[in-house]
Amino acid sequence: MNAYAPMRRCLYANWRDHVWIDGGDAGRAAVSRTVLKALDVLETLAYSAQPLSAPEVAERCGLTRPTTYRLISTLVARGYVATGQDGRYRLGSKMLSLSKRLIEHAQLPLIARPDMEALCQATGESVHLAVIEDHEVLYVDKVESARAAHMYSVVGTRNPLHSTSLGKAILAFLPQEEQQLLLGRISYTERTPNTITSRRELEHHLDMIRTRGYAIDDVENEEGIRCVGVPIMGNTGVPIAAISISGPVMRITPDRAAELAVALRETGRRISEKFGFVQPEDNSSITEIEPASPVFGTG
Repeated sequence: MNAYAPMRRCLYANWRDHVWIDGGDAGRAAVSRTVLKALDVLETLAYSAQPLSAPEVAERCGLTRPTTYRLISTLVARGYVATGQDGRYRLGSKMLSLSKRLIEHAQLPLIARPDMEALCQATGESVHLAVIEDHEVLYVDKVESARAAHMYSVVGTRNPLHSTSLGKAILAFLPQEEQQLLLGRISYTERTPNTITSRRELEHHLDMIRTRGYAIDDVENEEGIRCVGVPIMGNTGVPIAAISISGPVMRITPDRAAELAVALRETGRRISEKFGFVQPEDNSSITEIEPASPVFGTG
């Protein structure tokens, strides 16, 4: 038997599952036929006025019934499609969750901007807003102080999670499973001599952040720059973003960082409430991670 035959069969199978489409300015691209079929199923369910049976989905999508059942079973398993007692199918809760995340991220800069400007005016320091994108922080807005120091943070650029107050503020309050997944993907690259470069050290640091309610980048990402960050929470009690105050170490001393954290936490609370977050009355963790204190307490 030809030693290359299994490889050729594998390559042929993969090639059969792809089709070339026009990607506009991006040019032509090879895409998966299977994924396209799954998207057809989702769009068919989304635009239907009522739940559909598998044969109805198959007919509307132009698919065979076995293919339709296989696609629907996969989508049900992942929560993108749900089935009722009558065996008919509709969009699942996972689609709602994704759509809410999209709305939150799209509206985030618009909603947070007034509070960011007020915080910048009150403190005289630059204010950043960021979300997690893959395993990094993505800057989505920035209000720069009139006396701003030179920083590499630009809207649309990224920085590591482990070396920024924004990244650590989000990480600290994520659900355990999601947090551990991200911790495993971080490269722990040294940005300055102060950068946390091990997972164990970062986990210890996150414990402290949960206890006091805010994160500090103590010259860990850029030389001469100190930052204070807090999470912005969504209506489920999980961080959707983070906001920070940044400036030169000559102005943001350790003592002043603690003072700035009070104003920052209040700003984070106001923005979070606009997204439906309600601060728990007791001291229990909003994400079931212990130990913890109220995210936007007064400490």
